[in-house]
Amino acid sequence: MAQIDIRRANPLGKAAARERTEALARRLEAKFDIRWQWRGDDLAFNAPQGPARGTTGTISVDDAHVRVQVTLPLLLRAFRGRVEDRVNDELNKLLA
Repeated sequence: MAQIDIRRANPLGKAAARERTEALARRLEAKFDIRWQWRGDDLAFNAPQGPARGTTGTISVDDAHVRVQVTLPLLLRAFRGRVEDRVNDELNKLLA
């Protein structure tokens, strides 16, 4: 089960939200060495190495909502609050 689960209304529409979600994934790939791929309307990601190693999750996009689910590895669970704040900040930017 995800330790972080955030759902927001999507004012952009599905196509624009998918485009922005992919741009976010590319930035996270460069910064945290994550791997990602689209599975239908879900962008699945994981960090097999690097500072976020062991982190997994999905960003689900539809016409009405964007939902982010993140599962943190044991060593990063102590930082759950910070990670959740960062996810909220990035989601605010994505949907602005």
